[in-house]
Amino acid sequence: MSKSFKGASFGGSEYRKGALERLRESQLLLSNEQFAGSIYLAGRGVEGMLRAVIWLSDVQIQQGKKALETGHDLRRLLTLIRETGLLGPEDRNDELGAALQKVARLWKNELRFSSGRFIETWWWSLAEVNKRRSFKQASREFFEACSVVIKRCEALCQR
Repeated sequence: MSKSFKGASFGGSEYRKGALERLRESQLLLSNEQFAGSIYLAGRGVEGMLRAVIWLSDVQIQQGKKALETGHDLRRLLTLIRETGLLGPEDRNDELGAALQKVARLWKNELRFSSGRFIETWWWSLAEVNKRRSFKQASREFFEACSVVIKRCEALCQR
């Protein structure tokens, strides 16, 4: 059963469509050097696409018998995807896992309230930004990691 919004239903397909839109919006912001917004939306896109995979593969969630209560924990969402059996043992250390770990380390839902300067300072403390790597470069690499996760999940949604 999909979540109901007056006159519309919300489920895996809508999570998927929204995730793809967030990634496109993130790319627009990135190209205009609006890094904070780009980072937040790309991470939000990842969360949405992970939720889409789970929603589309779990009949109990679709029927409303089970809730998808993970908060915004991207690692937990990936664990739930692994539990569906969609990813085989060979996928444990694949590009998806590595990209998701990077995104999960650098993204928090609270970033929607954050300035670019705050994120840059936080990423500096994580050694993501440093004297050799600018916030601009790190933002582009973050976007690429998000793109990897979303593209891989998009393929999983097609199964």
